[in-house]
Amino acid sequence: MILQPITTKTFYIPGSNNLGVIATPNRGAIVIDTGIDKDSGRLIRKALDEAKLQLRAIICTHHHADHIGGNDFLLRNIPNVELLAPVLEAALIEHPVLEPIYLSMGARPIPALQTKWLMAKGAPVSRLIDGAHVAVADLELEVIGLAGHSLNQIGIVYDGVCFAADGFFGTSVLAKHGIPYAQDIAGQLAALDSLSGRAEAFYVPGHGELTQRDQLSVALEANRAAIMRAHAAVLAALDQPAELTQVGRLVRMALGLSFGGAPQYVIFLSAISAHLAYLESCGLATVALSDEGLLWSKLR
Repeated sequence: MILQPITTKTFYIPGSNNLGVIATPNRGAIVIDTGIDKDSGRLIRKALDEAKLQLRAIICTHHHADHIGGNDFLLRNIPNVELLAPVLEAALIEHPVLEPIYLSMGARPIPALQTKWLMAKGAPVSRLIDGAHVAVADLELEVIGLAGHSLNQIGIVYDGVCFAADGFFGTSVLAKHGIPYAQDIAGQLAALDSLSGRAEAFYVPGHGELTQRDQLSVALEANRAAIMRAHAAVLAALDQPAELTQVGRLVRMALGLSFGGAPQYVIFLSAISAHLAYLESCGLATVALSDEGLLWSKLR
């Protein structure tokens, strides 16, 4: 079976992206996130067919391409499927070109950034999620705010399972990446704090291992440690005034990072920007325009 059971009503499809499934009355199914591309969509359809479940709704936790790439395939090939997404995130899900645009400082993105890794196919959002609960496919699901990794990311809770999206990463995933991506570092840390106060039996990260409650604190602490390691590396890079790309180069060298292409690099620089903004908000750094550019400096 492709679907791996968590409880009698909840399942997931493990992989580089974990895809959640909630069984509804009358053999229906709600899918939480759809992976990177149409092949992910095909896998979801195959898994549901194998389990004799009919897709009724898709919930997108946030707009990143690796979480919405299967939307288009599923909506085109399965009738009467509702697509739900959080406020703000929905606009980027419908218009995925906005992701490489914001990673290009608002400019028209170069072709290297217009790939499935940063730009999924758009799909129309049927309904916005804006509250602590959402009624969908004859069920009421709890919605938890996990903004930070993305501007209005959510998690979904049902039947003792928290589908946490990228609210945290599995420890095996953290080991592969020097900086856990975030749009807002303070929000990212707050999301970890929020998850630490939860009491569900199981937690499904978007990337990494299914985590039981007694394992959660270890996973969350590993995420905090990775964030603070990046925080320290960015702060150390400001011993001399430096522009964003200079800060990025120093952090890359300090953490021993390498990149396989332009998408990885611009995502990295975006995370560096988030850390710089966080340092400024904490009173640890300042930024000023000079003839050499927009220079960041450590406050002593």
